[in-house]
Amino acid sequence: MRITVRFQDRAIEEFDTNTLTTDSALGRTNALTDLRITLDDGLWVEASWYRVTSSEGTDMPLAQRSAGCRLHVLSEEEVAQVRSVELDGRLQWVRVGPDLCDVSRLDETADLFYDADEPARSMAGRAVWLHDYLRDALADEFSGPDGERLTCAMLGMTEASYEFVSALAANVYGDEDSF
Repeated sequence: MRITVRFQDRAIEEFDTNTLTTDSALGRTNALTDLRITLDDGLWVEASWYRVTSSEGTDMPLAQRSAGCRLHVLSEEEVAQVRSVELDGRLQWVRVGPDLCDVSRLDETADLFYDADEPARSMAGRAVWLHDYLRDALADEFSGPDGERLTCAMLGMTEASYEFVSALAANVYGDEDSF
């Protein structure tokens, strides 16, 4: 996996995990590498592997999962300077206002609820349409004090990021346009 990080100062940093799996997986001890990417107090990569062990009396050897290591790829301070993060060339997180937005979460929510006939022409327009749709459709579930936070979380955004993107969308799309 290639992790490409683009910073606000236009710097690019790339991390490559492809060497964590051997070229001949079944001929060596590592058949598969399991990577978990998290964005919490920094950007983390947790790597585990499936170690091939000999299994006498069976047709196929068993590959057992072995806990690997945790790599602190970017500190919290470095993440604050990140513009976007791609995983194998696919955009995963992008800065929307003050925070990073989980683009895959927004895409998943759009796949579940988005009406293809709605003319939103951008990520911002789609996020605003989905936000309003979810607030109406799930009014009972999101009626409490955490309703706005939960709605934004379904979009892969913080409340601050949603406020930023909705203000921009309001400037881009006039009253004659609908989401």
